[in-house]
Amino acid sequence: MVRWPAGLHLGSMSLPAAGGRARAAPRIPVERYARRLSGVTLTGGQAQGTIPGTKTLTLQIGPQGLGCIWYPVQITLSTTTGVFDTSVAQVYLGPLITPATLVGQVYSGNGILALAIPPMSPGQFLVITWTGATPGDTAAANVIGTMDALTTG
Repeated sequence: MVRWPAGLHLGSMSLPAAGGRARAAPRIPVERYARRLSGVTLTGGQAQGTIPGTKTLTLQIGPQGLGCIWYPVQITLSTTTGVFDTSVAQVYLGPLITPATLVGQVYSGNGILALAIPPMSPGQFLVITWTGATPGDTAAANVIGTMDALTTG
């Protein structure tokens, strides 16, 4: 005979409402994040924005969080105008305030750049600037690679 816990609704297989009580999410102490995962597919490497009337848009992408190290190998740039876009996209590496190193440049505003850069830690960014783009277009960047992350397991 199957026994159901008290209060379990058989139709929806869910527990009854908690009566509006807010429950705090469990907090895991940072000391428990001691194991490093290497070679994980890079996540969080996407950014997009709308080209303003000035025809210039700047986006930044970079690793965030304790122990997160990115190993980017490629960046894909695109605009909604597509192959007919005449903008220039430049990709820089460095801190957000003064990106120091020009990593690559695409003359159609769309394309794929191979990245030969050192590993990126939090505080470092890939800064992408489109100039001469069509106002109202959506510009997007996607970074591909691997990363290291910390885990509790």
